[in-house]
Amino acid sequence: MRRLSLISIVVAAAAVGALFADTVSDVLRADLARERKRISSDASQLADIGRRLEAASAELTTASRAVAELAARADASPEEISRREDAVATAEQEVRTLLDRRRLVVERMIERRRNVALLEAELRGKRPVSTTDLLSGRWNVSIEPGEQRGVFRVSLEGTLVSGDYSIEGGFTGSLRGTLIGDRLRLERVDSQLGFTTIYYGRLARDGSQIAGTWESTTFGVGAAGAGRWRAQPVKEEEPEASP
Repeated sequence: MRRLSLISIVVAAAAVGALFADTVSDVLRADLARERKRISSDASQLADIGRRLEAASAELTTASRAVAELAARADASPEEISRREDAVATAEQEVRTLLDRRRLVVERMIERRRNVALLEAELRGKRPVSTTDLLSGRWNVSIEPGEQRGVFRVSLEGTLVSGDYSIEGGFTGSLRGTLIGDRLRLERVDSQLGFTTIYYGRLARDGSQIAGTWESTTFGVGAAGAGRWRAQPVKEEEPEASP
């Protein structure tokens, strides 16, 4: 009878393990499909930014040439030169803004492709499994632009990440995602706004920090749609930073 009980426990544990493995595989496949779709979207966005950058650069060249030609004229007024120079400054700012956006999209695409490779390796079972959990715990987070601060509380189980957060401005909610190798992907689900943000990060080998980029899944008027973020672990004796 006792032997049968032990067998039943082993069988039940194996069934639970198989169910968990299936759940992990489903999550990883869903992440893989989303990442591939977003790579295609990023490629389209990068092409659009490239076209706009070419137009803005041409406008900057034209505006700069107009100032030089006007300044060479003896009858040019200071007011007119100043007005044309303002047009140069406006065009220059547009070029800088587009270059920053382009850089963020390229960085994001590189990170996505790395994630795709890691997800594929994980699904094939060819990635060595680490037994060291450097992620679980509390993290003080800084989000740019705007230097917005908050606290992430996360827990790692296998490759799956779950947790919650509080961010300046009264934002709270849950976190879900994956950690494969040192690559972290987190989805932020706000308690009022829903699924708002995806964070991509790289966990330092010694667990001293996470750094990466983020992108918004919603497009509010005047709000940044992407940026960078950084996190450092909260030491046990250290109180949480008040968001």
